[in-house]
Amino acid sequence: MPLLQNLVIELKEKGVVVAGHCDLSIFHPEDPWTLGVELEVRLIDAETMKPANRSPYIFEHLPERLRPHVHQELLQSMVEIVTPVCKTPAEATDFIMKTLGELTRIGAEENIALAALATHPFERKEDNRRFEDPRYEAFARELQVVLRNFLISGLHIHVAMPNDETAVRAYDASITYLPIFLALSANSPFHLGEDTGLQSYRSKIFERLPRAGIPEYFGSYREYCSLMEQLYATGTIQSAKDVWWDVRIHQGFGTVELRVCDAFYDRERLRLIVTFYQALLHHITQYPVGRVYTQISKQNKWNAVRHGMKANFIEGDRVLPLREKAHELVNDLERSGSFEALGTAAEAEALHELIERETIARKLRRIYEETGDFKAVIREELIE
Repeated sequence: MPLLQNLVIELKEKGVVVAGHCDLSIFHPEDPWTLGVELEVRLIDAETMKPANRSPYIFEHLPERLRPHVHQELLQSMVEIVTPVCKTPAEATDFIMKTLGELTRIGAEENIALAALATHPFERKEDNRRFEDPRYEAFARELQVVLRNFLISGLHIHVAMPNDETAVRAYDASITYLPIFLALSANSPFHLGEDTGLQSYRSKIFERLPRAGIPEYFGSYREYCSLMEQLYATGTIQSAKDVWWDVRIHQGFGTVELRVCDAFYDRERLRLIVTFYQALLHHITQYPVGRVYTQISKQNKWNAVRHGMKANFIEGDRVLPLREKAHELVNDLERSGSFEALGTAAEAEALHELIERETIARKLRRIYEETGDFKAVIREELIE
């Protein structure tokens, strides 16, 4: 702790404001690489497959031990499951799956089903009710139609950082590889009763928000703090949670938080994506990644949004299949020993297999092509 206090004093002397917004004591020098996972899921009427605005019922019947881990969201047709701090991806995945099972049993009493729908295929904004919450009401006044059409669910992965500069390095490198994680999770091909032609339409809805999408690079924690302090000082944000980038440094938890992924329900896919991201951030501490032009990052993300795992990936002067780049990255993590250091070396082969699988979005599109029935698509996403 004295070391951290000295660092805070040093930052203050350099003109960096740290109180409340850029406090170095949030990081985890003694216990890095621990995990947290957050999954947003929709509540569905089990007969009509329309959104069910019944989360108050779910919260009323939650066991006491789950109350810290099941959170209210903007919509009453949604809940968020939040794991405790976990040591391994398997532990985090088990918690998510067991909690989903308990929520499913609670909902079944009232004909409420749960579905990990990143976008609902045919809902309308009129089908949903917002919670009356001062923060949400402030967003509604400011964002207007953008918030009224914000009908999406995502997956967030937190990895604890040992210190501030490692956090910035991990954050910067994450920007380069966002398209791989987006493609692996792509699960939102339908919206407002039509096939969007995309693998992840959720991503395009999310980008309508200010302070969302591909963020900018920061060369140091001081530079990051400078921007955050300006956002606070100008009243642009009231909380670090008001920054919605595809990846961000979470100032409450001392983590780097991956936010680009669609919500989905697939135990193995969840465990492997969490494993992949944890190992990537560990790897980056030894092998920093160079910066990429923002326009290249945006193009690579668009490629993943549009084509999923069949996308191309721009790297310097070469263009290669995103699948090939994902395989290369897994091989790099094996060679550097990051999987082994984290106790997940046995997952590398399964990750290679996952990279070769079709996206969930393609599977859902195939179901719709065969049935012409969006309800059949939703049934495929129901949590059992």
